Amino acid sequence: MAKNSKKNKPTQNDNMIDCGDLLDISMVNEINQKLNASLSSGSDITINISNIERIDTAGAQMLCAFYQDTKSKNIKCEWTTPSDIFAKSIEQLGLSEHLGMPVAS
Repeated sequence: MAKNSKKNKPTQNDNMIDCGDLLDISMVNEINQKLNASLSSGSDITINISNIERIDTAGAQMLCAFYQDTKSKNIKCEWTTPSDIFAKSIEQLGLSEHLGMPVAS
C-alpha cells in the first residue's frame, strides 16, 4: 500500500479510477485516458488496484508516469490496497518506490 493511502474508498472530493482486473498493453490507452481526465480536474485521485490479476510492463510504466505527473502538479494520488499480483509485479520490476509504495524487506 502506498504510504499516503489509508483507505480503500475515496472521500467525497476524490476521483476514483478503477483499473479493473487487467492492466496490460491492451488496456493502457483506455486507462490512460481516464487517468488524464482525472488529472485535469485538479482534485485528489484514488486509483483502485485491488482487483488487478494481470499487469505488464506497459501498464506499470503508465502508472509510474501518471504518478510522477500528479507529484509535479501537487495533486494527491492514493492507491487502494494492491492485489498480491500487482504488488509482486511492481516489486519485481523495481518500481515500488516510483509509485510511492513501500518496498518489501
